[in-house]
Amino acid sequence: MKMWKKLFKLDQPVNERRKSRRKTIVRSILLIAFLLIINTFAWFTYISKANLSLNGSVVSWEVSFLDQNSIIKDINIAITDMKPGMMQFAKTIDIVNNSDVAAQFTYKITSVELLGTKIFEGEETETIKQKLEQEFPFTLKMIVGKQDLDLTDTSSFEVTMDWTYEEDKYYKVNSLYTYDPAVNYYVLINDTYQVDSTVTEENFQSKVQTGIYLAKDDADSFFGYACGNYEKNTKKPCMDVHIELEVSQRTP
Repeated sequence: MKMWKKLFKLDQPVNERRKSRRKTIVRSILLIAFLLIINTFAWFTYISKANLSLNGSVVSWEVSFLDQNSIIKDINIAITDMKPGMMQFAKTIDIVNNSDVAAQFTYKITSVELLGTKIFEGEETETIKQKLEQEFPFTLKMIVGKQDLDLTDTSSFEVTMDWTYEEDKYYKVNSLYTYDPAVNYYVLINDTYQVDSTVTEENFQSKVQTGIYLAKDDADSFFGYACGNYEKNTKKPCMDVHIELEVSQRTP
């Protein structure tokens, strides 16, 4: 009988047995709550993983820009020995789409430096591209073979420069030019270029702001001499163009 009393704690006072019973009940409730939380968390984790596995998909995304088989992203076009009649400068980047999805290629001109001066700062790529093709006696072009690339497609991005002789054309004078009393400056009146004999060293900069022009031969001479002199003195290229190559997934 004593053994059973000890086992069920019947020999303890009633109040102590009640306290002990309450502790046991509280512990049991806490344990059950803990087990429920663990099971619920495990269930939601399982559901999340299942949904990710069922609804997600893994896509290979690999578009390479190859410069002589080396993978690149940004390119720096440094052009030296610039002069009228120079051999064409050409740089070609191969674009290869090794992805599982179609891609779209674009590029961004991040900076242009000519004669050590940054030009076109803050302007959009298309505006810069147009000015490089039209506003100098030399012509710098950027040519994209194909912008939309399907799976396993290839394309090319090419930068060229030509500086030809014998072209009857006029170029607007910009801040890179310096005054030369030996040449004629022109103004454009009613689609006709007319000599402006009022241009002097003192008012040259103000005339540049209002708009004066040089004939092709004189523009050739200025930049040909300026580029040669700049490269000789600084050991740097006359023109330096930085381009960022960009590619994105093409939406159907």
